[in-house]
Amino acid sequence: MEVFCLSILGQRQTSDSRIVLLIDLSAAVCCLLEDWSGMDREKVKEYILKCQSYNGGFGMTPGAEAHGGGTFCAVASLRLMGFIEDDILSKSTVSSIIDIPLLLEWCFQRQATDGGFQGRPNKPSDTCYAFWVGSVLKMLGGYKLIDGKALRRFLLTCQSEYGGFSKFPGELPDLYHSYYGYMAFSLLKEPGLNALFVELGLTKVAGLGRI
Repeated sequence: MEVFCLSILGQRQTSDSRIVLLIDLSAAVCCLLEDWSGMDREKVKEYILKCQSYNGGFGMTPGAEAHGGGTFCAVASLRLMGFIEDDILSKSTVSSIIDIPLLLEWCFQRQATDGGFQGRPNKPSDTCYAFWVGSVLKMLGGYKLIDGKALRRFLLTCQSEYGGFSKFPGELPDLYHSYYGYMAFSLLKEPGLNALFVELGLTKVAGLGRI
């Protein structure tokens, strides 16, 4: 873990374009093991901060285009490492290491006219971003401000009569989008679905071993 953290911070050259994703995976492992001894959280934090784009979202590396998946990985990592407070919007004064207002604006703009969420501007709505972008809003306390009814309608258009969810309406379902489709419905508090440990992308039962 320490070798990995040093490599992403420039101690060793790397051509991997998914650094923030790898950071998030590493932070998730540290969280589940309850052992952060292998990660220099301050250095990792500084790297993530360099990935926030001019428009508020996060890219996978510094200077990369902001993307729904990269934004989730960045915010979830900072939350797991303890750098972003719970429900930060409910606080009377907001002080954060990232530009929260700009990030929220970017996330809200990802909900398209069909009710779904897109991963980047000028892209079609995609089932999985209902979780990736929706979860960022959930972590920041802004999820209640989305159009939940419209999102639910969009997700139902992506549900197959054979079970599961597709990427886009009318396409065949797949495991990836089925998983995140159900996760998105959990964010919407659909009856019968378990609550989420949002930062880990798991149910609380799976992530914590308890409800």
